[in-house]
Amino acid sequence: MGFAGTANEYMVSKIEGLNPPAGTISTSTYACMDGSYLNNAFIEKRNIVIQFEMRGVNIEKRRQWLYKVVEPSRYIKVFYKTANVDVYTEGYVETCEVNNFETFTSGQISIICPDIYWYECKQTIAYCGKIMGSFHFPFPESDEPFPLGVYGESNILTVENNGDRIGFTIEITAGCSAQTVTIYNVDTGEYLQIKGDIQPDDIITITTKTGNKKISLNRGGGFSTNVINWLVYGSSWLTMNQGTNRFRFETPDGFSVRIIHTNAYLGV
Repeated sequence: MGFAGTANEYMVSKIEGLNPPAGTISTSTYACMDGSYLNNAFIEKRNIVIQFEMRGVNIEKRRQWLYKVVEPSRYIKVFYKTANVDVYTEGYVETCEVNNFETFTSGQISIICPDIYWYECKQTIAYCGKIMGSFHFPFPESDEPFPLGVYGESNILTVENNGDRIGFTIEITAGCSAQTVTIYNVDTGEYLQIKGDIQPDDIITITTKTGNKKISLNRGGGFSTNVINWLVYGSSWLTMNQGTNRFRFETPDGFSVRIIHTNAYLGV
């Protein structure tokens, strides 16, 4: 359901929840001293409230249809687009209320989003491997030879983050047997290292996003195994900082690495 393309039926009058969610600060007082000290601080969940008016004819029929689409406690994905941003967030419907006994029928939808971010609708994917694909369409018109791949010497990936600081996904495809893979943040000196029985064609997926940190192994058949125990002590769950990020990979020849990143915003 889209409110933007149905102004003759639903007219949005106000949207709350586009700004960064409120922070919760917990402090305690000192004994016989001025001031207080910080216990913890965190950001609350996002609450999106969409207020609208219903226009046109067959309002009762459309109200019943709205109840079927926007059901309380059910998952919902909200898209928001302006001239500068094209983002989405995910949450669950808290309430869907319509005022029936007014001159103009109006209502509001309340959505609770446990994940506090707005995400861009497009992803950024950076690839690092010894052989970089060069095969493309259309084919060259001449009979001169053209490359199907290029041998790469750099093991550093540069990714631009235009949003807030957030985790990301690393996808490693093994080209041979190995025991250790290490990823460094060139600018901060932090590293993430895994150690285990890595076999050819294994696909290792590392997610560093807060609340969804995991390391999984796909060894064919479409089944993923939790291998978070491969994480070496002292490793950091690397994050994508604001601006330019550079990551260096120490992998055997034949390995390829992808970084999958989505710009995320606390407010839009």
